[in-house]
Amino acid sequence: MDDIGRRYLTLALRLNRHFEGFVDAYFGPPELKAEVEGPQPRPLQDLASDARELKVAIQRSDYDPQRKDFLLGQTRAMSAMIRKLSGEQLDYVGEVELCFDIRPEMVDEAVLESFRAEMDSLLPGKVPLADRVLAWEKSVELQPDCVLAVCERLVEEARTRTRALFDLPTEEGICLQLVENQPWQAYNWYLGQGRSRIDLSTDLPIGIERVVPAMPHETYPGHHTELAIKERLLYRYKGWAEHSIVASGPQAVISEGLAMWAWEIIFEGSQLADFLRDELYPLAGLGAQQVERDIGVIRANESTIGVVDGNAALMLHRDGRAPEEVQEYLAYYGLVTPERAAKGLEFMLHPLSRSYIFNYAVGRKLLGPLLQGPDRVENYARLLREPFTPSQVRQWVAERPSTQQAC
Repeated sequence: MDDIGRRYLTLALRLNRHFEGFVDAYFGPPELKAEVEGPQPRPLQDLASDARELKVAIQRSDYDPQRKDFLLGQTRAMSAMIRKLSGEQLDYVGEVELCFDIRPEMVDEAVLESFRAEMDSLLPGKVPLADRVLAWEKSVELQPDCVLAVCERLVEEARTRTRALFDLPTEEGICLQLVENQPWQAYNWYLGQGRSRIDLSTDLPIGIERVVPAMPHETYPGHHTELAIKERLLYRYKGWAEHSIVASGPQAVISEGLAMWAWEIIFEGSQLADFLRDELYPLAGLGAQQVERDIGVIRANESTIGVVDGNAALMLHRDGRAPEEVQEYLAYYGLVTPERAAKGLEFMLHPLSRSYIFNYAVGRKLLGPLLQGPDRVENYARLLREPFTPSQVRQWVAERPSTQQAC
């Protein structure tokens, strides 16, 4: 490990002492973490100085330009968080831009009305649309005693398909468990050495509409796959210390974008419908007569719900709208129950996720041009292997031949 790598890890770990959760995972040298865990955290003003010096060192280094940009983006995010923790009032949109290299914007509500119209077409009827959506969710809800078995079978299938497309480390693996009292629906805790623990929250009912996108998102070929591959290639093989830690920053936009596309990458054409009809629905004790419709609802929801969340976060944190109004917005445009809207509001009020929340929808949109054409698997594989920032992806998309951009 070189000096810059050590300083980068030390800064992130020291910042985590002031803002627990900023570092999501660490699997680097244990002695480095032990050095940071003294009785008193390093003062914020000293961390600010450390960040400035690290930035200069990175700029002066002879690193590969892609690696240099990645490190500068992550260091910029740490500097912004240090400023905020020191009491500086950051503009909300500016905070997101500094921390994640994206600029959030309100999406026209015409887009959300189009989503409602699509759902109305998929789930026709005379009762209010929200009631129809709730009735559909009830029809695909999993019984508590079969949730784990259904998720494990889905993960097994996702792993098989991911291995056929991408070079997974031989030693990798995951364990899955059910938890409660969490602000999120599912979470990947990466443990290092190619291992992850996946937590699935049972605070709200769990249905097919949640597990079909969520399990690939968290496991194969989503978060677990990305981290296992980058740990092996970038940290273990190349010795790039920054990939022995998962810290908040621009890298999260790419990670969430990959995870949002995960289930659509491994299931092509009728493959998902066949798998649900032949295996998952019977295992769950569900009728499979409307599998294609169910997939249509899931796809519409996955492509839009993050947009609803982003608009709601801007209303709450930028515009100062009342939480009650924001919760109603989430329920109306997201077509979710008041309970699920309240859980969404809880997530965007959490200090760790108030600015992170944009990474899902923006990440999905950012990677969309790369992951919908004939080279989608090749591009996904490159994003799994290499350390991209959102700015670098925007440049990649802009420089592609026009025939590829049209795909």
